[in-house]
Amino acid sequence: MAIFNQGINGGFTGKVGSVIGYQLNGQWVMRGLPKPSPKNKKGTAQQKACRSGFTRMQYFLKPLITFIRVGYNLESKLRMMTAHNAAKSYNMLNAFDANGDINCAKVCLTFGSLMGAENPSVVKDDVGLHFSWQNNAANNWVRENDQVMVMAYNVKAQLAYFKLSGARRSDGMETIEIPAFEKDNELHTWISFIADDRQSIAMSIYTGNIII
Repeated sequence: MAIFNQGINGGFTGKVGSVIGYQLNGQWVMRGLPKPSPKNKKGTAQQKACRSGFTRMQYFLKPLITFIRVGYNLESKLRMMTAHNAAKSYNMLNAFDANGDINCAKVCLTFGSLMGAENPSVVKDDVGLHFSWQNNAANNWVRENDQVMVMAYNVKAQLAYFKLSGARRSDGMETIEIPAFEKDNELHTWISFIADDRQSIAMSIYTGNIII
């Protein structure tokens, strides 16, 4: 909306259609708004790929947001952004394969410098998924109290099963119960550790895909 300053014959301030009116050095002037070029509207091949990747990563991470808020909490504070944006930024740069598809093996759900899981593995039974690892605390009672974080993700159905504060590092095992309706579905799995005081966290490790 524009405002006339001296009636219909005077100058105006504001926008009328594709024209903006304003006063410059005591004179009333008008200028047209720039028109976006067809190239910018359609986007280059690189721009389209970036937009597509951004959308796919956003969609991929959405069901994992509760896990990510813990996993990227410390990193997000350092970078002064949300945990979700920190996770998206890292995985946009690192988790796509040569074909532009998300590679779950490269996806990182927790970010930090804490000692990670050693020799992790996952097996299934009628109850669910059983994660195991080697206690690498080296008789350090502080590290023995680190808690495991485990994730199982049905990417196709966008269903996530996880524990944020699981067994201690010294326990060597944790279980996620998986509902019966997931039978014959593929789940992707990750493991990480977080300090008991929540002041440090490990980089997550992909522990493979498994058919329930």
